[in-house]
Amino acid sequence: MNETPEFRPVADASVWRGADLVGDPAWIHWLGADEVEELAAALAVARAKGERDGEKGRGLATTAITRDDFPLPTLGPRLAALREEARLGRGFFLIRGLPADRFDEAEREAIFWGIGTWLGSPVSQNAHGELLGHVFDQGRTYGAANTRGYQTNARLPYHTDRCDLVGLLCQRKAKAGGLSSIVSTMAVHDEILRTRPDLLPYLYRGYRYGEREAADRPDGVTPHRIPVFSRQDGLLSCRFIRSPIDMAVRRTGIPHEPAEAEALELMTRLTEDPELRLDMDLEPGDMQFCNNYVTAHSRTGFEDFAEPARRRLMVRLWLSFPERRKLAPDFGEHDGIPQRLAAEAAPPVPA
Repeated sequence: MNETPEFRPVADASVWRGADLVGDPAWIHWLGADEVEELAAALAVARAKGERDGEKGRGLATTAITRDDFPLPTLGPRLAALREEARLGRGFFLIRGLPADRFDEAEREAIFWGIGTWLGSPVSQNAHGELLGHVFDQGRTYGAANTRGYQTNARLPYHTDRCDLVGLLCQRKAKAGGLSSIVSTMAVHDEILRTRPDLLPYLYRGYRYGEREAADRPDGVTPHRIPVFSRQDGLLSCRFIRSPIDMAVRRTGIPHEPAEAEALELMTRLTEDPELRLDMDLEPGDMQFCNNYVTAHSRTGFEDFAEPARRRLMVRLWLSFPERRKLAPDFGEHDGIPQRLAAEAAPPVPA
């Protein structure tokens, strides 16, 4: 390549190795008894408001709950500190200790949403405008048309989502497998800079995308490249979604040149490196939050229970930070997936 940007290491708190964090509890916030009681009280406030507004049963619909409806006088400031750790520090955190035997699934979902209102603003997760996603095996086949990986039980490659912060609540674990895994894409960047700096220009130049980024284009492919790594005002950010990159090649019939294919394979291989990634076995009630600009996430394949009520179930939130990150103009969609289609009925959650 003729153009060579100035490459330099990130070398801040967002650069970490999973192997170093396995025995370090600093990324886990254990809810104390006082915080659990505060969450229960906030849930009661949201229920009471719904009753006053004429709603019956459990009060306000989950996605109608606002931060004002979910008061957290003590936990709120702690959540703000965790958000800053995700935004400007390590890039992720895990909230653990919500007692699953005290709160049922609907209550845990409302608490998860309520916590989300203290961390950012919910954005659409698909073209139908869904704000709260239910992640379970819908019996679909990974790689099939109009199927997203989370609708299957397949292993998901490491990827970023189209939002600032992605949250995941564990409702039920699988019979086997289904581990959640994250990796510092900043550590991946610095490893490539250390070992194969000749390939970084191709990742900074980026790749054309198929699928949703180009939903309104006749050829289904972005007309421009979207960089994997880009700097804006000195801040490095990552966007990496391998499946639509591969789809663009299939749709255009134009293969990657050898060096850019090698760069893509190296990026993929390093995200999967056992020394770099951090695996988590989420328990019911656990809430994981990850900054999409400095981490990528994955999931192992899983085997589910036969009984519907025991099948693996996660709930997902996409959030925008109150303080927005400065991103390169060609970064691509990052405010959620624009609603292009009418809202549709969600598939029934196994219960």
